[in-house]
Amino acid sequence: MPSIVIIDDEHVLGRQIGRALETSGHEVQLAETGKDGIALVQDTDPDLVLLDLRLPDTSGLDVLEELRKRDPSLPVVLMTAYGSVSDAVEAMRRGAVDYLQKPLDLGELRLLVTRVLDRQRQERELTYLRDRDRVAEGVVGSDQSLVALFEQIDRLREADLPAGKRPVILLTGETGTGKGVLARAIHERLGGGPFIEANCTAMPESLIEAELFGHERGSFTDAKTARTGLFEAAEGGSLFLDEVGHATLSLQAKLLKVIEEKRVRRLGSSRERSVNVHVIAATNRDLDTAVAEQTFRGDLLHRLRVLTFTIPPLRERPDDIAPLARHFCATIGHTYGREVTIAEEGLDRMQRYAWPGNVRELRNVIERALLLESGSEIAAATLRTLLHARADEPETSETNGGFALPEEGVDLAALECNLIQQALERTGGNRTRSAGLLGLTRDTLRYRLEKYELS
Repeated sequence: MPSIVIIDDEHVLGRQIGRALETSGHEVQLAETGKDGIALVQDTDPDLVLLDLRLPDTSGLDVLEELRKRDPSLPVVLMTAYGSVSDAVEAMRRGAVDYLQKPLDLGELRLLVTRVLDRQRQERELTYLRDRDRVAEGVVGSDQSLVALFEQIDRLREADLPAGKRPVILLTGETGTGKGVLARAIHERLGGGPFIEANCTAMPESLIEAELFGHERGSFTDAKTARTGLFEAAEGGSLFLDEVGHATLSLQAKLLKVIEEKRVRRLGSSRERSVNVHVIAATNRDLDTAVAEQTFRGDLLHRLRVLTFTIPPLRERPDDIAPLARHFCATIGHTYGREVTIAEEGLDRMQRYAWPGNVRELRNVIERALLLESGSEIAAATLRTLLHARADEPETSETNGGFALPEEGVDLAALECNLIQQALERTGGNRTRSAGLLGLTRDTLRYRLEKYELS
């Protein structure tokens, strides 16, 4: 239900406007001074403000300026019985979305409110879609290297090279940096079509060969029918070879042959089939070291690294943390049918965290926090609890959950008992949420409650 704050010192008129808007399905709250109105807006975070130009303690234009300073996206409509062209121009200059003169026509007011809220909803949807596309397009890195990569991809697409001349695209980076997301974004940039994923470590060598290249009926014990391989299934699109650095030497040799010749032979067949696919490979291994250790073929590496992009870890790009966190909060919240935001202090805390699990860890933390919180905001305290101190972070009281080990040591049982009591108090006795704050399962928390005889 859209919420509206009315700031007007005419109490009777304010109540009349409020009732009219409530019958249209809006939640309305009133304030009669500029100071109270600013405080009410700050506390309730409304969707729209109706603001009288003449207030007993200040000018409506000054209140407008203060509201815009706090939240530039908040729509404000000014109302006045003393309207003039100069007032209207000044109000619009300072950021008002519209201007109404008293006495108000309630029908006109309802139409204006509907129009403003619809426009705001469309702008929010557009912002959401832009953020979603930004992240879905691999906003695993927002620096110039990512821009340069997509410029190279665009040139590759425009060149319209024949299948045998297309270079393999290699993505490298730590686990969880978003190589799969970026691979899909590159695929879409190259023109779409089927996007087929193959994990080079997920299956035994014999099975992954059958998956990649296909097989004929009777080619091995369980091959009761012929089957198309993933290379053939990706015809006209892209095949994503994930964890290619962990492929066996035998599989590497077969991959090299397919990449060079763009032809595959199904297991048990004597006939080769041509394939027209973009090959995108990814690995978290240092392939030069793997070549030196003779666990990766040098000739395959040369074929893979024609067009290479290394995704930096999340700790090296803190400016991406807040946009990613907001994106995950919006998308995961949508999945659970909730609209949840993140406290600014919580975002600051996340930007100081090392994120050893990179984007994947960030997503998991946001989902866990969202499940723990029952309100409309993920509190900073919840995030601090979830982000346990890592060995590579400074040993401060904050990164250690607010506790520094004294020289004389501690009574660990008493400390644990105290932390459990704090968690129960914070959650109003909710055991599931308390367990989440402590990083425990509900059963483990119940065991400790019985162990320490806590109610």
